[in-house]
Amino acid sequence: MRAAARHITGTHVYSHVSCPRAVVLDLHGDPARRRAPSEAEAFQLARGREHEARITAELGWPAPEYPRGEFAAGAAATAALLAAGVPGVLQGVLQVGSWLGIPDLLRRVPGASALGGFHYVVGDVKSSARPRADQVLQVAFYSALLTRVQDRAPDHAFLVLKDGHEERIDVAEIEPVLDDVLEQVTGQLDPKVAAAERPFLSRACAGCRWSSLCLPELEVADDLSLVAGMTRGLRQTLERAGVATAARLAEAAVEPLARRTHLEPALLRRLRRAAEARRQGGPVAEATPRRGALASGAIVHLLTDPFAERVLWMGVLHPAAEGGVVRDALPRAREHELARFGELVAGLPAGIPLLHHGGVVPHWYVEATRARHASRELENRFVDLAARLRGAVTLPGPAFGLDDWVRLALGRDPHRAGEAAAAAKWLAEGKEARLRAKGAADLGDLAALRERWLTE
Repeated sequence: MRAAARHITGTHVYSHVSCPRAVVLDLHGDPARRRAPSEAEAFQLARGREHEARITAELGWPAPEYPRGEFAAGAAATAALLAAGVPGVLQGVLQVGSWLGIPDLLRRVPGASALGGFHYVVGDVKSSARPRADQVLQVAFYSALLTRVQDRAPDHAFLVLKDGHEERIDVAEIEPVLDDVLEQVTGQLDPKVAAAERPFLSRACAGCRWSSLCLPELEVADDLSLVAGMTRGLRQTLERAGVATAARLAEAAVEPLARRTHLEPALLRRLRRAAEARRQGGPVAEATPRRGALASGAIVHLLTDPFAERVLWMGVLHPAAEGGVVRDALPRAREHELARFGELVAGLPAGIPLLHHGGVVPHWYVEATRARHASRELENRFVDLAARLRGAVTLPGPAFGLDDWVRLALGRDPHRAGEAAAAAKWLAEGKEARLRAKGAADLGDLAALRERWLTE
């Protein structure tokens, strides 16, 4: 590891919640060892920057001028703008000791402070439709810095979301959480503390650019987080009881381990079963009866653009088997989605189950029918294959989404036709054939999962 970075930033604060190890690597690691952004990630970053530029350009506020990377000079330039009482500041620099924040917006509001008869509040521009916990934590951190600069705590912060509306944030409510996170992150500046921070396989790993460094380390250690169903707390409890690897867990006697850990025997049996699946290198069928009745259903699937909150592709596979007939559509606008979906399912046998994976399809359907004031006649026909699969097979590793199920339960490359996250990029480039190919591949994978694990 290299020498510690000088500053703790808002990115470190909100990243710590999902993965403390990512913060350690940001502070001490070699940036050259991070993986390059994927095509989907690069596209989404560019969209976010465009959205931010559009919002801030309309304000016409000044930004501090300072040499690139010289944040002390940037903080001084920002302080001068605030003391002058400008209506607002773009990309102001707030620095207090090792803490550094560069919020998108600082807005002047009434109320006395060390600056005069006014003070400032923090705002950040986000491309999400709703506030997220990490975003709230970030503006709370910036507000703590601003408090030191103007000698007054702002009574709120705000987020400018994708549709341009503002969401007001009560920063006082999150102060206890922020204080705890800052204490832990500040401690990670110490190389000894940082060296003790271990990786843990989680959903966040898929989007982390340090994953190519952490995942091999987990494999070498045969880490317990590679076992399906594991949590950080369970890992800690098992390690204290002397079960420090997945191999040891696979061999553990459940009843004595339950007495030592005070964990439920049923939970330990499930974890041991998952560890056994990892040891043998493949999925293990469970005794749960397989649902042959699902063979009569049709598989439905969507590829979406979360940024635009749109369905880009929708498809139906019937019969629900590889080699079945795929019918698909590319709705040209949000208001066309429900009608196109109705057209796709209209030709199916009456009343058959509509099989899907996870919550995307039913969530979209409920929202679409609400927006169009339409009947929800299909709602009771949706059947989640993910829920059925969890009872039918134990995987040799954690599964956080369809990609993991395809890889672990079928042994296939889920990205052989591309990543679903790149769907918006393909459409923007006029590559509709890629959308259709990816959708058809996903439908085939869902059919294979059903055939292998959920049929007689």
